[in-house]
Amino acid sequence: MIIRKTALSVVIAGLLVLAAPTTLLAQEADLAEQAQAAEQDASETPPSPFMAVSEVDPGDKKIQEFLDARGWVRGQSEKNPAGGTLVVTSQAIAADPSTIEFSQARIIATEEAFLKAMGELVSQDSVAIGVSLADRFMKDDLPEDVRDTTSMDALGKAVAGRAAELTVQSMNSLLEELGVDASTLPEMTVAERKDLIYDEFVSETTWRAMGRLSGVGIFGVIEEVGGDGPVNNGRMSVVVVRSDRFSEFGRQLRTNNSTAGKAIPIDDIRDRLDPQIREGVPMLGYFGVQPVVDDQGRFGLMAFGTSGPQLTRGNMEEFEIAAEMEAARDEAMLMADGWLAQFASMTVQGQKEATRRKLKQKVRETRGDGSTEIKTSEGIGRMVNNILRSEANARLTGIQTVGQWDAVDPTTGHPYLGYVKYWSPATSAQAQGKDPSAEKPEAGTSGSSQPATEKSTRSTGSFGSW
Repeated sequence: MIIRKTALSVVIAGLLVLAAPTTLLAQEADLAEQAQAAEQDASETPPSPFMAVSEVDPGDKKIQEFLDARGWVRGQSEKNPAGGTLVVTSQAIAADPSTIEFSQARIIATEEAFLKAMGELVSQDSVAIGVSLADRFMKDDLPEDVRDTTSMDALGKAVAGRAAELTVQSMNSLLEELGVDASTLPEMTVAERKDLIYDEFVSETTWRAMGRLSGVGIFGVIEEVGGDGPVNNGRMSVVVVRSDRFSEFGRQLRTNNSTAGKAIPIDDIRDRLDPQIREGVPMLGYFGVQPVVDDQGRFGLMAFGTSGPQLTRGNMEEFEIAAEMEAARDEAMLMADGWLAQFASMTVQGQKEATRRKLKQKVRETRGDGSTEIKTSEGIGRMVNNILRSEANARLTGIQTVGQWDAVDPTTGHPYLGYVKYWSPATSAQAQGKDPSAEKPEAGTSGSSQPATEKSTRSTGSFGSW
C-alpha cells in the first residue's frame, strides 16, 4: 500500500509540473528581474550617513566569550564565583598606543571601569531599596514607569514630585520616616521641602546600599586595543563579583579575627606566581583585590598594584630615569595596599553615621550645581569611592609582598611594573605572634580618531579555582 501511494504521488507531481511549465518559467523570470532591480537600487543608493555601532565599539562579543569560557553569567547566579552577583563595565582608553601617556591611560581606564562597576552595584541596590521605601510612603502610588526605572535620580525626583502634592503635615511625616526631625526645620515653602525630600531620599537609599557594598572582587580584565574604527585606542573591561562569602573575608581582614587553618599557604601562592614573574609576563590582566580559594576551601586575598613609568629612549638623564622608576614603584605599592584597605573597610565604613553625613552633603551639592554625579553609574561609583576613602582607617596586619615584576607589553611596547600582595588568616596570625601551624586545616568545599592600529584582545580570569 505504501509503495503504491508513493508511486502515485510521484506521478501526480510530474503531471503538475508538465501541466504548468509556463507558470514556473514566468516565476523564475520575475524573480530574476526583482534581483536585478534590487542590485541596481543598491548601487545607486548612497551609504547611510549613520555610523554602525560596531564601527566604533567592539561590543560585548569578547566579554561574552570570556564569561562563556568560565561558565559565568551577569547578575546573581550560583555559577559565578562564590555564587555572587557579577557585573561587567567598560571604559575607553583616552590615549593612543603610540604615545607615552598610553600606559597610564590604560591603568586609569581600568580604574574608571571599576568605579562604574561599584556604581552599578550601588545603583541596583539603592533603586530596589528606594522602590520599597516609596511603596511604604506612597502606598503603592508610584507610576509603573518610575517603579521600573534603574535611575536613582529619576526615582528621587518622582518621589519628591509626588510628595509635593501632599499636605505639609504629610510631607513632614515623610521626612520623619527618612530620619529628619521635622520640628527642627524652619518654615519652608513646598518647593524647599520637595528639594529636601529628594536629598534625604537619595541619601538614605544610597547609604543603605553602600552598607551592602562589601566583598567586591575583580575576577577578570579584558583589554581590547586597536581596530579600524575612528576610536581605535581600545577599551578596558572589568568583571566584578560581589558575594557574601567575600564579605566574610573582609571582616576577618579588618578585625584580625580569623582561623589560620582556613588559609591558602603563602608558598602555594608563590608557586603559582613565580613562573609568570620569572618569564617576564606582564601581569596586566590582574587588577584590584581578588579573593582566591583552593580545592580544599582554604582562602586568601590577593591585591595587584600596577604602574606605567613614563620612560622614553635616548632623551632621559640617568637621574630622571631613577626618579621615574622610584615614583612608579611607590605608586604600584600604594595601589596594592589601598585595594586591601578598601576591601577591609567597605562594609563598616558604608554603615557609619559619618559616611551618611558626607553622602548627604554630596547629594545636596550635586543637586545644587546640576552635575551628573548621581545620574550615571560611573558618577555614583566615584562619589561612593571618594567617601569610603576619606573614612577608611583600617589597620591591617599580616599583608605580605609575594611578587614584584617589571615587563614590556609585547603588544604596545610600553613598560609596566607592579606589586602583588597577599593576606590570609595565616599571615595575619603570624603577624600577631600566633603560631599558624598550631591550627589544623578544616575541610571545605571549593566555590564554583587616530591612525588605525592592529587590533588585539587579551584577558585573564580568576587567579583562584572558582
